[in-house]
Amino acid sequence: MTKNIHTLKSQQGFTLIEVVLFIIITGLLASTLLLSFYTSLEKMPTVHQQMIAAQTARRCMEWFIGQRRMNGYSTIPCPSTSVPAFCTAPSGYTMSVNIVCTTLNSDANYKTVTVTVSGNGDAVLTTLLAAY
Repeated sequence: MTKNIHTLKSQQGFTLIEVVLFIIITGLLASTLLLSFYTSLEKMPTVHQQMIAAQTARRCMEWFIGQRRMNGYSTIPCPSTSVPAFCTAPSGYTMSVNIVCTTLNSDANYKTVTVTVSGNGDAVLTTLLAAY
């Protein structure tokens, strides 16, 4: 009978202190993890804000491509950082334009246009315009 009591005691499981420590440590780890997720999600722009930024950048880039088609390559100044009046950013966003003269394979008939929208959402579009 003594042998059976010893076997039962070794198979009883965890003590109350071990269970309480496990719950406390797990709670601390979970709260730290959830707090970091919450902070990163709070600072991340929403899909809607990103879409607005991308559409704004695309609209401005299409203006430059249209100017090249309608008025010619030479009407786009290079270098330039001025934002055309057509390229307006909605409230909460800022827009910048950078036009750089580009040479490819010793051919200087190219301009690189970069449109950057930042603020609530961010978007950057770059295109290469040619004189041909």
